[in-house]
Order: sequence, then structure tokens, then C-alpha cells
Amino acid sequence: MTKQEDLIEKYIQNKLSPEETLLVDDLLQNDPNFKRELTFHTNLKQVLKKEDDANFRHLISKLEREAKHKNTLPKRRYATWLAAASIALLVGLSYFFSMNQKASTSELFASYFEPYRNVIQPLERGNGNQDEKSLAFYAYEKGDYEKAIQLFTNLFTATKEPYYLFYKANALLKLEKANEAVPLLLEHLKTKDTLTEKSTWYLALAYLKLNDAANAKMTLKKVISEGNYKTSEAKKLLKALE
Repeated sequence: MTKQEDLIEKYIQNKLSPEETLLVDDLLQNDPNFKRELTFHTNLKQVLKKEDDANFRHLISKLEREAKHKNTLPKRRYATWLAAASIALLVGLSYFFSMNQKASTSELFASYFEPYRNVIQPLERGNGNQDEKSLAFYAYEKGDYEKAIQLFTNLFTATKEPYYLFYKANALLKLEKANEAVPLLLEHLKTKDTLTEKSTWYLALAYLKLNDAANAKMTLKKVISEGNYKTSEAKKLLKALE
């Protein structure tokens, strides 16, 4: 790999060092061939993010218009370049999906997961004499999930209130401990409180984080059939997994 190819690869992956960033800026100003190559690979990255053939065709048309407008290639080479670009884009698209299929479950989890908001214990500012329940949800809201987990554990042991299972599972998911969150969510689903219908969605995400596509799909179908919470998101996520 040449130095310029290495720079292009790092640019696409957002891994340029400060010195390399300055070098790329200089090349973009003074080397038309480098600029053309960088533009091509940037467009290639964009097309990998497209969701359907219409967007793909749109990008090909855009490449064609830009090449004609800028007249960056000799006419005899233009048709060859466009054909090569189209093939490269198609091959790149197939390669992207084949190579990243396993990693996509983790990426999908990161895109869809967000800890459920605190609807149990409104926090009062300036209250220095907080009880354990308030401290637990304060830690949860502030992102101190390790502390929240410990407090939720203590509170559930003492009270058996099922919503502590739900929030503890959410905190565990945030800490990427899906294997510990799954049994808590399954236990919470056996109860009937105002948060039970939400547990199905978070259970699907937990399976997703564990790369258990089969259980994730089955649970997402349950979310859709129940039609209570995150139905539209579940449909999109299920489609992405199929």
C-alpha cells in the first residue's frame, strides 16, 4: 500500500493523526489525482450507508454529473471510469454486508438502546436527606450505573417491588452486561406493573447485544403483536435482522 493509499484509508476510517491531517489537506490543495481518489472513496463509503437501490442509482448519477461537470477525466477514459466505479460500488456494497453481518447486531443495539427514563421516583433538588430509593434513582439518572445496580439490588431484596428488576436490567444493559440483564427482564415479565410491557422491548435488545438473533427476532415479533410500546421501532429492527 502506497503512502497516499494509506492516508485515504485512514481518512475514511477517521484515524488520521494531526500530522497526517495536515498532509491530507496539503495534498487536497496541490494534488488533483489524490483529491479525485479521495472523493471516489468517500463516495464509496456513502453508498455503503444507503438503504435501497434508488439511493444507489442516485449516487451513481451524482458521480456521473460531477465527473462531466468538472471534466476531471479525458472523454475516452470517462466511460471506463464510470463502469469501474459502478462495479467497485456494487462489490463494496456486497462485501460490506457480508463482512459486517455479525457485527451488525451490536451496532443495531447501540442505535436503538436508551435506558428507560425514571418514572418511579421524581428527584427533588436541594433535598439533602434522601432515602435509599431516591439515591438509587439519582445514581441512575446521573449515569452512575454501578451504584444504581447495587442500590436496586438492595431495594428489591427489601421490598420485592418488580420495577427495581426493570431498572437494574436497564443499568446492566448500559454497562454492556446483557447476559445479566436477560434473567431480570424475564423475571419482570412474570409480574404486572406499569413497566412490564416495556420489558419485552428491552429483552429483545438484550438478546441483540448477545448476538442471539433467533431470540431477538422472536421477542421483537412479540413486541409488534402486543402493540403497546416501541412497535414501529421493533418493525424496523426486525426488518434489519431479516
